[in-house]
Amino acid sequence: MEPLVLILVLLLSVVLVSPLADRFGMPAPVALTLVGAVLATLPGAPGELIEPHLVLPLFLPPLLFAAAQRSSRRNFTRNWKVLLALAVGLVLVTTGVVALVARWVDPSLTVWAAIALGAIVSPPDPVAATSLAGRLGLPKRLVAVLEGEGLINDAVALVLYTTAVSAAMTDSFSLPDAVGMLAVSMLVAPLVGLAVGWVGRTLISRLSDPRAEVGLSLLLPYAAYLGLEELGGSGVLAVVVAGLMLGQAGSGAYTGAGFLAGGTVWRVADWLVGGFAFGLVGFELVRVVADPDVPTYGAGVAGAVCLAAIVTRGLFVLPLGWVAGRRMRRSAASHGWRESVVVSWAGMRGVVTLATALALPDDFPGRPVVLFAAIAVVVVTLVGQGLTLPWVVRSLGVRSSEEERDEMDRARSLAAGAALARLEELHADGRVDDEVADVVRRRYAHAVPGLRQDLPAEVRQRILDVTKVSRHLRDAEQAAVLGLRSDGEVSVEAADRVLRDIAARSVRDTYHTS
Repeated sequence: MEPLVLILVLLLSVVLVSPLADRFGMPAPVALTLVGAVLATLPGAPGELIEPHLVLPLFLPPLLFAAAQRSSRRNFTRNWKVLLALAVGLVLVTTGVVALVARWVDPSLTVWAAIALGAIVSPPDPVAATSLAGRLGLPKRLVAVLEGEGLINDAVALVLYTTAVSAAMTDSFSLPDAVGMLAVSMLVAPLVGLAVGWVGRTLISRLSDPRAEVGLSLLLPYAAYLGLEELGGSGVLAVVVAGLMLGQAGSGAYTGAGFLAGGTVWRVADWLVGGFAFGLVGFELVRVVADPDVPTYGAGVAGAVCLAAIVTRGLFVLPLGWVAGRRMRRSAASHGWRESVVVSWAGMRGVVTLATALALPDDFPGRPVVLFAAIAVVVVTLVGQGLTLPWVVRSLGVRSSEEERDEMDRARSLAAGAALARLEELHADGRVDDEVADVVRRRYAHAVPGLRQDLPAEVRQRILDVTKVSRHLRDAEQAAVLGLRSDGEVSVEAADRVLRDIAARSVRDTYHTS
């Protein structure tokens, strides 16, 4: 069986299996991992689907960029202490603990090989965590923490990984090189991300073809990632900053059709790429288990590493949640320990762990054991924790209320109010006559819930003038909703759904004029 055929089958499985998994209450990442494992056992299945060194640059940029566009700067600034502790402190602690445990169980592993294994399994996967969080209806502050951690921790883990692999292969360690890579990855990366985001937003604002707008947005994450890689650092933070910039302030740069098309394309791309990556995890699991080079004690090493990674996260997150809860002056602080348990149990590993493990050189010391242990951590955390996380959430009662629906209603009302206020300004300045103003008021009355009434017959006679005015009103609506999202007054999900409603209305108005 050709690899391309199996890739097509795996992509088709994402399309067919994900809806079925949702219907039966099984997390889609878990179901797709199982599908990948089944495909690997088919007669004639290839030994390798994708070149290992291509997994990280192909999958990571679009997944991080899509997650960053859904997030907001406000979430990072509001939770920066917790995110810094999780993304830096927890990654360092997990790397050290896993390295010590791996060396204790398998003394034949070199120190740098053990550190590389720790760096490989230390970062949780943002895609798995946030997809489960969204389906379970977790509170938005909890989703923001899980998402923010997953967006930042990869940068630290990849620097540790690259340094450890280089030292293991050359049997030497260069502190200046490690510090230089860390500086480029953590300090230069945000500047590159800002530059890519600004250039992308500027170019998109000057394009009028929705196809070109969406096509450019698809290239931006790779530009940010590869740009940092050329400078000798990890491009993770560059991709995250570019995604935040385009998602936070770039919505107004798109045309209405471009915004709608871009949102749809990115949701589908994120879904397909993420689903394929989880299927690849299952496929590689079977291949690694069947590898004759894995020693008999490999299972013992893998079990010890899995236990170390899971327990370390729990022992780190629970005290951190208690300290954070003590400092929070709001009623939710009394439930901080419950949310901390959910955060600690939501540490599923995924794409980054898989990609870095597969990218180990063939002559890396102890590669079969390290690869086997890394894949085992992915499967145990993804399947074991992924399947039990819904039960943990239900048992602890950590669920969101109707806050998102309330936020959407609030955002819609504010957006309509901003648009109508702008209409009155244009009307008062004489730029809109009485008849057009009345038609637009009626149209908003028809579109906004609670104000519906039939449109008058004369709408079609003045539709061209109305469309000219609608552009001003759409800009006012977008600015109002983006302001709410930037200030953290409504969640990113609620704001984006309202922005899509505004853009859809704009496209519908344009269609009626043609």
